[in-house]
Amino acid sequence: RDCGKGWAERAMKLGTVPSVVGLLVFGTACSLLAKIVYYVQAPGLHAHHASRKFEKPWFQVLVMFVGMSVCIILDKRERQKAGADAEEGKPLVNGGGGGAASPKKTSVWIINIPTLFDLFATGCGTTGLLYTTVSVYQMLRAGQLVFTALLSILFLGARLDAFNYAGIMIAVCGIALVGYANVISQTNAADQANQIFGVCVILLGQVMQASQIVCEEFLLQTVQMSGVRVVAWEGLFGVMHCVLWVLPLMMLIPGHDYGHVEDSFDSLYMLSHTWRVGFVMVLDMTMMLGYNVCGMGVTQNLTGVHRVIIETLRTLFVWLIDMLCWYVITPGYFGEPWTGYSWMQAIGFVLLVLGTLTYNYRQLIAENAAPLPSALEDYVVEVEAADNAMNAPKQSTAPAKGYVIEHGGAVAADDEEEHVGSYYAHPVGSAAHASYLGSLREAGHLSQRR
Repeated sequence: RDCGKGWAERAMKLGTVPSVVGLLVFGTACSLLAKIVYYVQAPGLHAHHASRKFEKPWFQVLVMFVGMSVCIILDKRERQKAGADAEEGKPLVNGGGGGAASPKKTSVWIINIPTLFDLFATGCGTTGLLYTTVSVYQMLRAGQLVFTALLSILFLGARLDAFNYAGIMIAVCGIALVGYANVISQTNAADQANQIFGVCVILLGQVMQASQIVCEEFLLQTVQMSGVRVVAWEGLFGVMHCVLWVLPLMMLIPGHDYGHVEDSFDSLYMLSHTWRVGFVMVLDMTMMLGYNVCGMGVTQNLTGVHRVIIETLRTLFVWLIDMLCWYVITPGYFGEPWTGYSWMQAIGFVLLVLGTLTYNYRQLIAENAAPLPSALEDYVVEVEAADNAMNAPKQSTAPAKGYVIEHGGAVAADDEEEHVGSYYAHPVGSAAHASYLGSLREAGHLSQRR
């Protein structure tokens, strides 16, 4: 947590406006670069080294995990500082058996499980992006809301209220409309089949992403690590899985990449014989780093309403820039045109935004009624049974688990079984589904009751 707070405090120094602008710029660039790399021409290993497009979705997954692994470097300095502070505050004499027992630590290898979900979720997303436009891919990511809520009910015992159900239904209508508009806009059966495949694979990826989120919620509660360090470990484990068996498996399965689903030797050959592929991938990782740093600043300084609006603007900017590329920057080559069915996609987009806001209605109202997260530090009550039993002026009637905030003399508790939470299309990492109080805990403003 100390490491996560260190980076969060640095992000807060950016200020609200630079964080928002950076989130929009870097986030839009990340989405566009994921598609642009498929249009980069490079000489291949086959067909007499003929130049062709770098259409390697699973190699992009490896690059993503390499980028996540860079967080090890970012976390190193904060980890050293946290260790020094802990050593300085350590008592000279051990208190013996009178002290509270230290919490049991979970092995870091458990992070492998959500890493595998993340691996296949990203692989499905990058594969589907081959067949669909960037705007459709960005809009279909709202499927995480639906699948995460359903999986939370099945595996976490969560309960939904009327606003949650209404938001899910509206979002489902939006997803169906976006997918249908994308398919029906194609003029021949082969293109329509490719679009159907792309949409289905992207939605399958959202199921995997939702599974990762629920898995992390269930498995990583006892992992004593900052968010930055968890991302770093997921990156390291992801690189290990990609190199040891995922990419070799793609070489063994028959496919359209010269007899393979994906020829990794061909990927390395193309990467080493043109600077353009490597440049786009390094630029994408750089944009992702800036996106996450700015996302921390937005999470610290703004409410969930603002985060929903920012993510909506990001999708809108991706769509507009994609059309600008088609008509102006690279006429008829990269991007997407406005078709007779684009209005249907626009209505679907509006429904997705409305569904997200409806699903989060209770949490958004709670945020607007409370101070901003940065102003909540004076109101946070650290709940430790041994320390507060004698000193607390009043006893809380909160349940055994949850989070407690004291605000204006009132104590409010978030019962972890009361509702699923909220979906904000969270800007930091892959966390896309967390309750308001849960996101405050990640920002270092709350302590979990034990």
